[in-house]
Amino acid sequence: MIPVHPAQNDTTQPPYRAKIGENESMVKFSKLMTVSLALLLVVGMMAGCQRKKPLDTFTNLDDQSGLGSERTTGDGLPGMDLESLLFEPGSKYGLQTVYFDYNSDALRGDAMDTLRSNAEKIKQVPGVVIQIAGHCDERGTQEYNMALGERRALAVRQYLIQLGVSGDRIVTISYGKEFPAAVGSNEAAWSKNRRAEFNRAR
Repeated sequence: MIPVHPAQNDTTQPPYRAKIGENESMVKFSKLMTVSLALLLVVGMMAGCQRKKPLDTFTNLDDQSGLGSERTTGDGLPGMDLESLLFEPGSKYGLQTVYFDYNSDALRGDAMDTLRSNAEKIKQVPGVVIQIAGHCDERGTQEYNMALGERRALAVRQYLIQLGVSGDRIVTISYGKEFPAAVGSNEAAWSKNRRAEFNRAR
């Protein structure tokens, strides 16, 4: 009689089947990741195409009619109209102060350069009325400085008119030495106080 031995378990088959299962899972996961990355890439490209370049407020403006509308600016001041930007402290679009020599209402070279830039900004905002305020340093009497401040404001107004700004849009006022920009009894302070500033006319 031929002896019958009990069937032995094939210990290699289960690990082999487990290996096949792992490979199938990895393939499915890899396909899923590939599809997901492709979708993200497509969405990113569509969003990039729709993104618009911010509008630089004082350049490439074809329509000046919407002065009261909100605009996005290139210097981080979104939602402000052009007229407000003219008087926004620290804005590169704002009207810049001009300075004078001691006891003088003559426009210096740097003041003329500043006024040429200011004139172009004013022209881009039709309808706004500008107030030019003349100031002086602390030396001299109040009466003398009031008259000197007025002459400085008028000199600025006249130059802006020569540059093409309508005189109807410019008013002047003198504050003499009443409102110094810098406090001190030295040239460093005085040079900052001999000035003409631009404000919105009330």
